[in-house]
Amino acid sequence: MIEYVIIETDHGYTIAGVPEGSDAETAAKAAGGVLVDDARYRTFDAAQDALAAFPSPFPEKALE
Repeated sequence: MIEYVIIETDHGYTIAGVPEGSDAETAAKAAGGVLVDDARYRTFDAAQDALAAFPSPFPEKALE
């Protein structure tokens, strides 16, 4: 059964699948990112809900 983790890539946060028997760090690396949340989610939808609560990895620019 695949579980899901949240990772950060050059393009921001995303979700990566962790195949059974693999660890989250390896899955993050294989997806081109680093692990930012060590929780494993049982469904993609659960991972999406958690990801929606994360702050933006990109700082907002002040409007002048």
